[in-house]
Amino acid sequence: MGLGFNHDFEAIGRRALRNLPSSIVKSVDVSKLNFWIEVFTISFVTLVIIGVVFSLSASYALSNKLYNNPFFIFLKQLLWFALGIFAMLVTMKIPTSFYSKYIKLIVLLGIIIGILPFIPGIGKSKGEAVRWVNFGLFSFSSSEVMKLALALYLPVVISRKGDTKNFFTSFLPLFIVTVTFFLMVSLQLDLSNAILMLGCALLVMFLGGVPLRHILITLFTSFVIIFLLSERFRYIQDRLFAFLDPWSDPFNKGYHTIQFLKVFSNGILGTGLGNGIIKEKYLPEPHTDSIFSVIIEETGLVGSLITIASLCMYFISSINLARLVADKYKVLLVFSISSLSVIWAIANIMVATLLIPPTGTNFPFLSYGGTNTIVSFMSVGIIYRVYIETLKESSM
Repeated sequence: MGLGFNHDFEAIGRRALRNLPSSIVKSVDVSKLNFWIEVFTISFVTLVIIGVVFSLSASYALSNKLYNNPFFIFLKQLLWFALGIFAMLVTMKIPTSFYSKYIKLIVLLGIIIGILPFIPGIGKSKGEAVRWVNFGLFSFSSSEVMKLALALYLPVVISRKGDTKNFFTSFLPLFIVTVTFFLMVSLQLDLSNAILMLGCALLVMFLGGVPLRHILITLFTSFVIIFLLSERFRYIQDRLFAFLDPWSDPFNKGYHTIQFLKVFSNGILGTGLGNGIIKEKYLPEPHTDSIFSVIIEETGLVGSLITIASLCMYFISSINLARLVADKYKVLLVFSISSLSVIWAIANIMVATLLIPPTGTNFPFLSYGGTNTIVSFMSVGIIYRVYIETLKESSM
């Protein structure tokens, strides 16, 4: 994997399955551990700062138009950031063994939350999509909670089963839960998030030593689900055709793709912070799905590269932290949890840079949204918890 992670991971996994002696735990390089947690913290804080700045810049005009208050959306996002920080502090206090102990309840909760959007009076729809749960005083995105539940589940089962090659005792539970979550999110007409969840799951399976043939079975089954539900995904065909040939219908289906092209015309430094105009009426959801396009327009190549570099360092530091952990469960947990932010952010960047069709995915730490923000901060708290536990074990 470029970082030497795969080789180290296999060695760590074998040692973990042999019930690590305390001498191995004590051999953790604390200086490296502290270095990578500092890099992780710097990259995380940088992403949050970018998120705060562009939450205001991207939402200013829209907020003024919708609420007659240019700061309404921004102030609401600051509230989500505050709640996210609180959630991060809570998860930093929760032992990683908690997720392993109560993983069945966590999966059950994920399934229940996946069902709630379909219940009249509770489910909240937007167009044909039914992706939100509404309890009156608050609402949240079902798939955001489900992806966290799945990310917690996979490391537990893979590390607990030991022999990952056994189809019935090891792979079948992974297959059933992964495909069930994929199906439920797909039925919500949230295929983009369903595919990203699947991608995250397959990567964790691969790193956990699950045989390639089992991974391909999961992938093939998911494709069958998409095929069977193809009538419900007609809108995706329109998006794909508009992406491939936006000029065939420039004022309707291809409109937004053409607008994405315009953000690249502002050079190395962009138009300047707050001076972008494309966010005012040309981009879909400028403060959520299209926030990276706002960054490109207003800060140009420099701002875009800083954002991408921060994301890369976030992931690289997470992987290097995982390499220093002598426990297969925690190694997979760090990778699985960090992937929740990185894979979604990559998808958002690829949409903004016209590498893939519009997906409707957010950019963790940057995009507006309560559930997404809180789940992203919870993920960071879990990674910090692994660091804390590793530090304690090394000093025993």
